[in-house]
Amino acid sequence: MTNSVFAAGNPDQSISRLQLLYIVAALTTASGVPWALTALRRTNGALSIRAKRYLGPYNEPNSQPLCITYASREKASIDRELNDPKYKSTKALVNRWRWHNDLRTVLLVLGTVVGAVGIMVEK
Repeated sequence: MTNSVFAAGNPDQSISRLQLLYIVAALTTASGVPWALTALRRTNGALSIRAKRYLGPYNEPNSQPLCITYASREKASIDRELNDPKYKSTKALVNRWRWHNDLRTVLLVLGTVVGAVGIMVEK
């Protein structure tokens, strides 16, 4: 029985189970930012639009924005905020954000657990 997962005919080119664990750990723990910049993008943008509408512009010198603004001018964010009937209430919009963020958290925890298993297997 071989210890490799992907044997390509040459044992030097195969990926061991331990390497596969580390690859999965790296991909899942590194997925947090790309997930936020893609899956959460429309919702973050819509929340930014709503926050600006309720709180007003933040134009004091040396002040920081009160909300994430990277996607607030994109069509998808504007459509979610203004035209999507599912997200008329702030609670519905925050619940959407929470669902996406919970999934991101699961991916990050999964990566941590897989990496820890890799460390235990290695010893």
